[in-house]
Amino acid sequence: MKRLIVIAAGLAAGMPAFGQDAAPAAAEPVETVTVSTIKDPALRPYRRMLRGLDAWDEKRGLAPAARLRFELLTQDGKPAQPEGLALRIAGDKVDIPLPIDADATFVLPRSQEAYDDEADLLLNRKKDQFRWRPQVRTPGVPEHARRLGDLRLECEITHAIRKEEIPLLYRAGAVAAGGICQLPMVGYIFRAPKRLASATVVSGGRKAGLALHEGGAGYMVPMRDKSWDNDALVVYEYAEAKPAGTP
Repeated sequence: MKRLIVIAAGLAAGMPAFGQDAAPAAAEPVETVTVSTIKDPALRPYRRMLRGLDAWDEKRGLAPAARLRFELLTQDGKPAQPEGLALRIAGDKVDIPLPIDADATFVLPRSQEAYDDEADLLLNRKKDQFRWRPQVRTPGVPEHARRLGDLRLECEITHAIRKEEIPLLYRAGAVAAGGICQLPMVGYIFRAPKRLASATVVSGGRKAGLALHEGGAGYMVPMRDKSWDNDALVVYEYAEAKPAGTP
């Protein structure tokens, strides 16, 4: 029996889980502090983040009209509040501030100087309090839907950056398959913006329901099923919010 690898993309703050799902850690209250007073503030080495930009350039055919940003998330996978956050690329010689937008997203630039300096991506918080994920968006997609090619490209970018985190047992298979996103025993779960009642993949007159995860907190997409083209949409139906005090 093949073992299923479940990769939580943004559901548990973007951290991959192999085998059994990793339970998201509770978010901790944070205070505004400076980078110099924090132990281990690096989100990622800049050279590793650049691999995500390389994957973006290489796989652009999945989402040719899309734009790429990176989103900051709290430890429990919720969008961060940008107030008080400061992000920069910093090394011994390089210090490049990265503006964070109101939606807690930022653009990662290419910098040969930062690459040569072996710089890090630094946030003025402890690194175990925040995560990141790539955010690929094609214009014109409804707010209650995601384009499948955008999701596929997010997977490619994420695991180009995080390839060292793939268990050694699966690395050779991932290389042979063309990447972790193409492994046949991989299930890829995406975090939903709000709790879902259902998620359906739709292409023309064809549609199919998708498996939900953790009571509608996320959903699993047909990552490798080429019968669903990149323009197929994953359409959300949100669960109704219960009135306050309702069990």
